[in-house]
Amino acid sequence: MNIVHTKYLNRIIIFDLGTGCIPAMSRCYCHAIDGDYMHVTFQYAILGNTDLRVHINVINQHGRVI
Repeated sequence: MNIVHTKYLNRIIIFDLGTGCIPAMSRCYCHAIDGDYMHVTFQYAILGNTDLRVHINVINQHGRVI
């Protein structure tokens, strides 16, 4: 497990500007790491689901820990 990856574990991440599928100001909680993917639970459903697997690059480029 990479040290960069673990900084998100058990943390809330906010996407200020959003991404292609993730709306701006979306919040999620990172509860597991699976290789280069984070298992997160969003406050509100995205693509019909609150539990998603998000690539670490999406979180690194668009998210911030609060």
